[in-house]
Amino acid sequence: MPLGPWLVLAVAGLLFLALPSPPTPLPSPSLRDLLPYPKGEREALVARHLANKASLRLLLGDEAARAYDRLLRLELANQRAGKRSAFKGAREALEAAQAWVAAIGQAVRLGPVELKGLPSAPHHVLPHAQAIRAAAGALRIPHGVLAAIVDNEQHGGDKALGLSRGVREAADTLAKGLAEVQGEAPLSRTLGLAQMSWEDALRQEERLRRFGAWDPAKPFPRTELEARKALEDPYLNLLFAASRLRGFFNALMGLPSGDTRPLEDPWLYYLGPAWHNYPLRAQNLETWEDSFHGFFKGLFYQVALEERWHLEGTTLTPLKAWGPGSTGGPGTTPGLTP
Repeated sequence: MPLGPWLVLAVAGLLFLALPSPPTPLPSPSLRDLLPYPKGEREALVARHLANKASLRLLLGDEAARAYDRLLRLELANQRAGKRSAFKGAREALEAAQAWVAAIGQAVRLGPVELKGLPSAPHHVLPHAQAIRAAAGALRIPHGVLAAIVDNEQHGGDKALGLSRGVREAADTLAKGLAEVQGEAPLSRTLGLAQMSWEDALRQEERLRRFGAWDPAKPFPRTELEARKALEDPYLNLLFAASRLRGFFNALMGLPSGDTRPLEDPWLYYLGPAWHNYPLRAQNLETWEDSFHGFFKGLFYQVALEERWHLEGTTLTPLKAWGPGSTGGPGTTPGLTP
């Protein structure tokens, strides 16, 4: 038998074995490397972080704990590198995280939830809980992501960041009037619960129809005026925002643009608020108030919106459900409960 083919195969095998192996990924810096503090202070901060992570693991599972660890390391890396970060130092970041973990734990245990000191606007979120859940469910994303965006945007309005709420609403009214007269308006391009832009709303038709999320009997908006009128409806505002988010998520996760599978990764609680609020900062892996707190708001509302709450000041109290399926003891009725 001629040796030619065997010789070729042998040479090919030797060449294959001689190829360099793929480079080993560089390990991420240890947490201690991201904490340039004296040893005692550094170890106290590490212990606080590990306690937060362990609490989240017990409350929400391993994936949520890993997502928190990823966010905290990103925040600390940005602080060290001089990039935009949510806090000036590690202590402030860990204190904020600890406060959010405590609130999440209170919500999981269905006890009173104290949000004092946390930048949140539950008075804007809770009245729209059903619409938030429905819009997020239609696009198969976690409802906590959408709730966090509403909280961020409405909390920002309450704080009068940029345009104050009153001025912004006046600008919206003026813009709508100009759209009615001129067909388009030169200002106030975002509006509603999620501060959704009318231009982006007009781009959502294909995705909404693919998910079966748009009522086929209802015409889709075609003009700025029609889009603005649609965005005044809280549910449609949330639906357009959820569709835009789904487009971001598919691209960021390397999924086909037409993918419709349910998405559940807890890292979405960071990606959603970050990319909705400021895509360029998110792309640059920066962290800032809305992205950092938005992650925890997403985790919190994913739990909280499963229940009904009474809000008084900064305290949420769970509302008792009565009737079939309630957990009240035998013979207990609202009329006989002191």
